[in-house]
Amino acid sequence: MSKFFQAVVRPEMTVTALNAGNITAGQILFDFAQFDIPNGSARFLGGHCLYRGKNGADYTPVDFEVYFAKSDKNGTAPFLSADRRGSVDSTLTQCGAADLIQSRTYVDASVASNGTSLIYGNTILIEASGGASTSSTMQDLVVTPIFQGVPNTGSGTGYTSLYMAGISKGNHNWGPSTMTVDGTMSTDSPILTVADLDATIALAPGDILRDEDDNLLGTVKRVDSATQITLEDNLANASADDKLVFNTTPLTFVLGFEQ
Repeated sequence: MSKFFQAVVRPEMTVTALNAGNITAGQILFDFAQFDIPNGSARFLGGHCLYRGKNGADYTPVDFEVYFAKSDKNGTAPFLSADRRGSVDSTLTQCGAADLIQSRTYVDASVASNGTSLIYGNTILIEASGGASTSSTMQDLVVTPIFQGVPNTGSGTGYTSLYMAGISKGNHNWGPSTMTVDGTMSTDSPILTVADLDATIALAPGDILRDEDDNLLGTVKRVDSATQITLEDNLANASADDKLVFNTTPLTFVLGFEQ
């Protein structure tokens, strides 16, 4: 009997890319981000992407491609950029994944997004493969690819690591954050105090936060109020007062599988 499961993927982007604004067509939107599936083969059924704009706004997304890959036989992850996170000026000049790619799909945001229905954030449907495409010859081609990685390379015994990366096919523009660190923070505490932006609107549990100098602050455990955030662990770095705070995971993918 088949079983169904989900994988949630939150690829991290660079502060440089988010702060500068435009990630143009052909540039890396995000490098290969890891997610786990149970050992064995699994059929990818599709999913959706929660696309949050600058400061969590309901930004109108544009097209992008998604590539899925596995690790090599030694468990080494694929990559598109040297830092494995991509950057605003990073075009695809190298690919440590060509022979590891399992599938791809084109995300036509103008067709698959929910428009302006939500007050904050936007959702985009992700087809398994084919479907919405820039090529008219692909419009009616819909396939459900089978993924199979290297066993026991995941986060625990019995799980396999797979990866997904995104290539921009338009002009994605987040622009500088307006959230700032408020006061002197301590690395002995998981509390981050912020100002100049309502954290209950801009952030959510699971978001990875960095300051404007790309110093890691931590992963959001909960948003306590408009000005207070509790992280999963103590602050990784004590950022200075008034430094900008960036959510480097504005895209969240929820993927569905059958096994």
